Amino acid sequence: MMRRWVLHPFLLATYPILALFSRNVYETRPIELAWPILLVVLGTSAVWAVWWLFVRDVQKAGLLASLFVVLFFTVARIAEIANHQLSELSAYWVRTSVRIWPPYAIAPEIVVFLVLCALVVRWVKKPGTLTAALNLFAIVLIAMPASWIAMAKASTEARATRRVEPFAIAPSAETRPDIYYIILDAYARTDVMQALFDFDNNPFLESLERKGFHVTRRSTANYCQTPLCLSASLNSTYLDDLVQGLGRDQTELSGFIGRNRIVETLRPLGYKFVTFSTGFEPTEHPEADAYYAPFHQLSEFHRLLVDVTPLGALFLNPSRADLFTMARERVLYLLDNLADVAADRAPTFTFAHILCPHPPFVFGEDGEDVSHRDDRFFLTDGQKFLGTAADPVIYRRGYRAQAIFVTRRIEQVIDRILAESPEPPIIILQSDHGSGWKLDMHSLDRTDLKERMSILNAYYFPGQRYHELRDTISPVNSFRVVLNTFFGGRIPYLPDQSFYSTWDDPYAFIDVSSRVHGRLYDEEPQATPEASELEPEPEPEPDSTSGE
Repeated sequence: MMRRWVLHPFLLATYPILALFSRNVYETRPIELAWPILLVVLGTSAVWAVWWLFVRDVQKAGLLASLFVVLFFTVARIAEIANHQLSELSAYWVRTSVRIWPPYAIAPEIVVFLVLCALVVRWVKKPGTLTAALNLFAIVLIAMPASWIAMAKASTEARATRRVEPFAIAPSAETRPDIYYIILDAYARTDVMQALFDFDNNPFLESLERKGFHVTRRSTANYCQTPLCLSASLNSTYLDDLVQGLGRDQTELSGFIGRNRIVETLRPLGYKFVTFSTGFEPTEHPEADAYYAPFHQLSEFHRLLVDVTPLGALFLNPSRADLFTMARERVLYLLDNLADVAADRAPTFTFAHILCPHPPFVFGEDGEDVSHRDDRFFLTDGQKFLGTAADPVIYRRGYRAQAIFVTRRIEQVIDRILAESPEPPIIILQSDHGSGWKLDMHSLDRTDLKERMSILNAYYFPGQRYHELRDTISPVNSFRVVLNTFFGGRIPYLPDQSFYSTWDDPYAFIDVSSRVHGRLYDEEPQATPEASELEPEPEPEPDSTSGE
């Protein structure tokens, strides 16, 4: 059978997909394999059929199809290797980042491909033996990523379908305010911003307070990674129970964010769930009631696949091939269009995750393009953020400039939201976690916890009903306060705690609350309040001057 059946072209075509998936197995859903595998099987079949028309031999056509598959999936990598080696060699005269025009990099491999094709057509008289050898080789090759994927997924226990239980609330007949949950990713708290980045954003916070905001100056994050932080805040709970049985699989975190407890509580009241494109898989939710994006985009996994083929360099719109430009466009689109949600007549819950000032650093202080295009595009932070911009001096300068830019722009956005909202909205402006200049995603001991866990946290409530907000409130309690204050909830508050976990083992939570809770950057820690101290207090009678 190994001599008769031509399996190797299809197995070789599937291998790069499974290999890439195996490297991202904990962050990518298995369903994302379906379209790529279907397309490569169809494409390989077409190439095989074309070669068969030419050589009239099934096995020879299979050999030629495999050569084409190898060419298709290696040209981009060969170009990358050539660019790297030439850039290294340039150090002998003037160090330069070399970028060969893709057709020049592809041309030599095409020549080799054509020579090998000629040899197969002319000299291979009995292709059965070679077919059997290639079949065996391809089976062994594909077994490597497949076995790793199977072991990784086997570590995730079988789980029942998650049911999202809404909170028990008793809303009055009052007007339903629009709710904006705005996340400035990795925006440092003001004391950290001053101590580490020499940026005094106090004028911004004081401006927010003059607009009627309440700014909590000692808030800390609940977790140190974005998907964990947002899963906790949008479900108003710590994650121990939610992640039980997941092993190291992070793919379900996207579901915790998209199908979250706050939205499920508000939907029966007529609220629409509104989201914007982010380019970050856990917060990409086109299934929301309203989803806004500046352009159609591939998933992160599919984009990585395209980039290892000639399609990434030759056939994509150049602006869509530049990930730095795309990152800029997403942020600018969100900032330009977020206030337009106020025109929707239905009450809305808008989740706006702005990937700024988080790396990559693509904005200068005035919004100019400062992208490090000589480097690869990274959404990682801390020691996982690679390339030129990972240099501590360049990181600090890039972060500071981007923070200045987004601070100015988000204030303009808030002014528009307040001006264009028919009724006063609820606005929560937070960072998911702090900056990552001194973050190590593999080591607690090498991480500056005060930097990573200290967050921006500001609230705008109609009637300035801030009596249940503490200066140390953490995001896990933010929406508990909203539901208690505006929707008749009697939901107990949770202790404000902070947990560190590594990238490789995201659910092995280490409680670091005693090291960061209520603590400014240069202060000693304070005790973490117990849950019993945090019960909701009876709402006081509205002040006669409050407008309520």
